Amino acid sequence: MIEDLLNFLLGHYSIVAYLVALIFSILFYRKYFDTELKYFPILIGYTFFNELLGYFVRYTDGFSFFSKKELLSANDLIYNIYEIIFYSFFFYIYWSLAKQRRHKTIIVCFFTIIVLSYVINSLFENPIHVLLYWASAIASIMLFITSILHLQELRKMQKWEIRKYNLMFWVSLSIAIFYFFFPILSIIGFKNYELWQQLHLRTVLRILIVIMYSLFIIGFLWSRRRAFR
Repeated sequence: MIEDLLNFLLGHYSIVAYLVALIFSILFYRKYFDTELKYFPILIGYTFFNELLGYFVRYTDGFSFFSKKELLSANDLIYNIYEIIFYSFFFYIYWSLAKQRRHKTIIVCFFTIIVLSYVINSLFENPIHVLLYWASAIASIMLFITSILHLQELRKMQKWEIRKYNLMFWVSLSIAIFYFFFPILSIIGFKNYELWQQLHLRTVLRILIVIMYSLFIIGFLWSRRRAFR
């Protein structure tokens, strides 16, 4: 049992990153409990348990949402729901923190396009057992741009001596790095699986996840309440 658990953790180290980030988000919650990120630990916890559930549905007998044999390992539905919640959370955060009216308008337009993308993608692919990867790619590109807009605002409003203690700086930096690569990796994975395997892009994706959540952890450790905006 212990050996199986160790093998699982070694093979899915990105899930460990979720768990560690969740622990740190709770330990340092007092730093941001009254900010726009007050529900961030819930999102990280949701991510962690969603990944566990997705793994068990895909690879373990007895875990399934459907009775049809061809759908026993289908876990795409929980990821489609997760992505909608994830993107909604961050677009609301960025909209709440945006100081420039132009940025707020851009964020609203982006989110509207994302919603339409998921609706349109659902018309061509069944979201119950197919991941809506085109909509996901569009949403991730727009989240990347939005995070860059926020980093630009922070750069204008705060000197580095203060900005480095701002939790939103680390959150936005991690999002910008991860979602710069994610759309490309996602499309390759679904449209050219052979290339995905040849380039070991699954490993690349997991490393990016670890980097993203490591930056979250740095933010939890280093941030100060007074620097948040």
